[in-house]
Amino acid sequence: MKHFDRIGVYEFPDKYVIVTIDTLEQGGGIHTDQISSIPKSVDNLELSELILKHLELSKSGIKNVDREKAKKELIKATGLKTLKAQMKDSKYVSLNRNNGIYSIGPTINGGTSGPKKGYHFKKEKIEFNEPEIISEIGINIKKGFKLSE
Repeated sequence: MKHFDRIGVYEFPDKYVIVTIDTLEQGGGIHTDQISSIPKSVDNLELSELILKHLELSKSGIKNVDREKAKKELIKATGLKTLKAQMKDSKYVSLNRNNGIYSIGPTINGGTSGPKKGYHFKKEKIEFNEPEIISEIGINIKKGFKLSE
């Protein structure tokens, strides 16, 4: 099975929360309990280094993940106990890395109820090659949040 590294990054009013995503053996990605929270005042280099750390943690061919443990870690990282509170005023982007090609997927936040609930990927993506300057990863993640709603 082809492996690529995946993470998700949430933007809250005061912080970024980075979540490692594993790929299940039957396909599809799942949030893990490998989660970091960092203040939005972070510089692009430190943000980029943390993103790279989480990309390295990403695995493929996983049989299952302890969803409850992952949920508890997300609550700890965000400080928000409910999905509604976590989605309020948040944005989400995905980042995939495959053979040195990075792809950032901005989303639209549809909230927690109604036909448009959840985060929905937009058609536009930001793609770039392995950067010469590591801080470009953080710069591009921030561009992805500008495209997210």
